[in-house]
Amino acid sequence: MNSIWQALAREAELSAEHMAIGVTALGRADMDRKAYYAQAFFALSVGFERSCKLALVLDHALMHAGKFPASKTVKGYRHDLDRLLLQTEKIAERMDLPTPDARLPRSDIHRGIIDTLSDFATNVTRYFNLDLITGNPRASEREDPVAAWSRNVTTPVLARHYKRRHRERHMLRARHFDMSMGPYVIVRSHAETGESIETLHDAMLQSAAVAFARPWERMYVLQIARFIGTVMSSLGYAAQGKRLEDVPYLSEFFAIFNNQDTYLRKRKVWSIHH
Repeated sequence: MNSIWQALAREAELSAEHMAIGVTALGRADMDRKAYYAQAFFALSVGFERSCKLALVLDHALMHAGKFPASKTVKGYRHDLDRLLLQTEKIAERMDLPTPDARLPRSDIHRGIIDTLSDFATNVTRYFNLDLITGNPRASEREDPVAAWSRNVTTPVLARHYKRRHRERHMLRARHFDMSMGPYVIVRSHAETGESIETLHDAMLQSAAVAFARPWERMYVLQIARFIGTVMSSLGYAAQGKRLEDVPYLSEFFAIFNNQDTYLRKRKVWSIHH
């Protein structure tokens, strides 16, 4: 195992595990634990970016007899997740990989995920809090990334999956707790959108809706990870077929994402190591 083989293995492990870390953190995020949103955004943006860049590097090697691209070529993509994912899909199309898992999913929810993470990755919203605190004028032109996620991802998920029966059950529970405990509880919180929440009833409804949306959000995020993993695994197999000895088997790093939607939705804790 030479240094290139080891570097490729480390990069594959890093990028895959960051996607796993990110989706695990997302599952823990709510209006009272907003730091988990930041963890999710950092990890997912890193995982998506570096796995796509690794795909571009390997694709270049396959087309150029094992020669890897120049550093400036890879750096030229910067942190543009949208462009990187589209280039990764072009690789899948050129390799004629079977659909649908080897194509970038394109629903409005997937678009919202990519847009929100792309803004975060390119520093449009990554420093929103510090920009706001220090009076940076661009803060007034930007949206808090947590609020952006709520608008771009959570709201469309609820519109698609949050049925009337779910809402009525949550309203009944919130009303019951508000009647029994509301007079004795002081609530001072803020929803993911930044809106003030001052009653137990509203706090419970907000928490219930976000908790309902979270498994679906996890599924949509992991569908993107599954697409990336499918392409990465295929590139690894192609490299082995061409006897590129510097390239390790990559499927083992991304295998965890190769699961059905139900599993993606239900599993809460993710790691490529267990």
